[in-house]
Amino acid sequence: MDGISRDCDAPVPLAHSASRGGTHSDPYARHVAAVRKGARERAETMMRYASSPLLGLLDGIDSAATFHDLGKLDPETQATLRKGRGGKLRWDHIDAGVAHLSSDSVQDWMAAWLVRAHHAPGLPEKQEHFNPDSLGRRLRGRRRDDDDLRRHEEQIERTDRFLQQYLDIHESVIGPGRVGRLRPFHGLPMRLAMSCLVDADHSDTAFFDTGRQPPDPAPTRWDERLQSLCEYVRRLPPGETEPERNRNRRRSEFFDACLEANVVGPMVACEGPVGLGKTTAVTAYLLRRAKDEDLRRLFVVAPYTNILTQTADRLRKALVLPGENPQLVVVEHHHRADFEHEDDRDLAVLWNAPIVLTTAVSFFEALAACDPGSLRKLHALPGSGIFLDEAHAALPTKLWPQNWNWLRELAEQWGCRMVFASGSLTRFWENQDIVEESLRLPELLPKEQADDVLAAERHRVRYEQVADNRVLDVDALVEAVRGAKGPRLVVLNTVQNAAVVALAMRRARMKVLHLSTALCPGDRDCILSRVQRRLDAGWRDWVLVATSCVEAGVDFSFRTAFRERFAVASTIQIGGRVNRHGEYDAKGGGIVYDFTLAGEGITEHPAAQVSGNVLRELMAGDQLNQADPADLVTKAMQAELSALGGFGADPLLSAEKARNYPAVMKHGRVIDADTRLVVVDPRLKRHLSEHHPVSFRQLLRGSVQLWATKIEKLGLEPVTSRHEIYAWNDSYDADFLGYMVAVLRNAPFLKAGGFVI
Repeated sequence: MDGISRDCDAPVPLAHSASRGGTHSDPYARHVAAVRKGARERAETMMRYASSPLLGLLDGIDSAATFHDLGKLDPETQATLRKGRGGKLRWDHIDAGVAHLSSDSVQDWMAAWLVRAHHAPGLPEKQEHFNPDSLGRRLRGRRRDDDDLRRHEEQIERTDRFLQQYLDIHESVIGPGRVGRLRPFHGLPMRLAMSCLVDADHSDTAFFDTGRQPPDPAPTRWDERLQSLCEYVRRLPPGETEPERNRNRRRSEFFDACLEANVVGPMVACEGPVGLGKTTAVTAYLLRRAKDEDLRRLFVVAPYTNILTQTADRLRKALVLPGENPQLVVVEHHHRADFEHEDDRDLAVLWNAPIVLTTAVSFFEALAACDPGSLRKLHALPGSGIFLDEAHAALPTKLWPQNWNWLRELAEQWGCRMVFASGSLTRFWENQDIVEESLRLPELLPKEQADDVLAAERHRVRYEQVADNRVLDVDALVEAVRGAKGPRLVVLNTVQNAAVVALAMRRARMKVLHLSTALCPGDRDCILSRVQRRLDAGWRDWVLVATSCVEAGVDFSFRTAFRERFAVASTIQIGGRVNRHGEYDAKGGGIVYDFTLAGEGITEHPAAQVSGNVLRELMAGDQLNQADPADLVTKAMQAELSALGGFGADPLLSAEKARNYPAVMKHGRVIDADTRLVVVDPRLKRHLSEHHPVSFRQLLRGSVQLWATKIEKLGLEPVTSRHEIYAWNDSYDADFLGYMVAVLRNAPFLKAGGFVI
């Protein structure tokens, strides 16, 4: 019989020894006590913000923590544990806790679900366990439902035979426990409860392994941070030119309006054109609400990592108080670094700082998750302020129905306060084709000011199509860009397209920088700094070639931009990187060109066809130069839905209603690609291979993300025995193309599809 890898279980030596007299110094008792204490503290903090009591939820979490490792007391398991970390466990320890908690004398089904799920793969499918026409195992058996039925039956028989012995030993070191009948709280409450249990369990495991406790979270100090933010904004320079002074005046008015806004609904909209200072203004609004309502933390959720980097830098300057460690006040979470492997748990990113910056991918996939690693941080969310920056790009339209339900539940039942903000805000919540119950959200931007800034937008930038809308090859695009007024920005739909175009421009002796996720975050930061220095120095004859990572939230201002045809919102957002501060108003303003591209080495983004057709039709009617941006993107979204035939049956909604947790996680993926961390920094690779301590920040800054399917084709190997982190083994150009310098030389790989990230 195959064993359960020791990697799947807590490294604490949980063997029970009678010679210790059953004292609480026994490792089993110590671990259970630590997990019970940690899980209850997390749950009690979370429950302070619940609008309904969810009677029994705390007791269910406590019971799960008490019995989560009951099966470790199996005599054969004990013998294996005493041999050290390398042993394989024949029996799955989760079944014993489930057996006890679901027994006729207890019937604590909430705790039984949590114990069943507290190790990978996590929360199971309800139908798989409770349909009498199926296996009907009622959470019993081994943790993986796809195991052979005979193995499940052997596990159940083993547990039933030894269960009373486990309970006798457990009570001798823990004492009698209080458990009672409790129905499960499914959906979001189940995920939140599991988060409390898993975080307590993983934290104690990591502490035993490393001897390191995570640092205490920095205090919130909302009132002081709000005062610091106001002082930061007031110190900003007024501007040297008339356009700059006008724009800064509008920023100041908007900041004051948000700071003083009497908008108290749990969900608020904020449409504001580029350069209006939404980051600081919305943060001021949420800080005031955090102070008034004693919120736990603020989340800034953005679609692109470079937005987070710039926002983190700005917020650290504005919100970190004297004597504080900026890294503990403002934490960035750039990747789904939710490691389940026990050796990697100390690298997990936890949402425990006062201000948390995270990608939309990480945020929304955590809401849909069922596995322990991804859910571990979720309990930090109730009672928080949530700033959904560039909300138009946060999710594909098809994922909004169920995610909107979760956001409303967080707002209405878990004390969260949300702002949906964008310069091209898609008002999907008003569309009954997307949400079951449409509604209008209150606006942060006062109407008079909204009319004023929209009028100013008409003079700042205009939108046109390149070369009478004909398809360009790479050479034709290079010449079109060369002939445009600089500085110039070119945005492509895929990583590969950006690398091909950037390389072609360099070969054509153009001054060009390249920015995409082919570069690790540390190297992208260096490129961003070089871009900013060139813009600040007034360079004209040069080009930045990038992917959509510069589409929104980046404080760049070019004279001209070229955007490979994609979606209406994407094109409008690129307009936000052109003549951003009105510096070219006297020279006719800025311009954004829409174009299509084909030819050797060019890949097609799978989502570009339908959205691109909608954009082409709207541009043919000059709508981008006439209509309100929010109206445009909302209209475009409806047109795209119609072209796709509407939603039809929504698998994510259906899976959530059926409590099919694995299917929810599958259908809730924001990026439908299984990606892995690949380390490109040579020094970081060496540290990992030599088992030197590495923080999650170091890991993320020196790594890129690649699809799992590409990992095998490129012949990449794990950097150590850890199977979640790989090492790049080919050329890497930190100053220009990143890993694409090697990929573009790999003709067979490109022929097989290359990169469409």
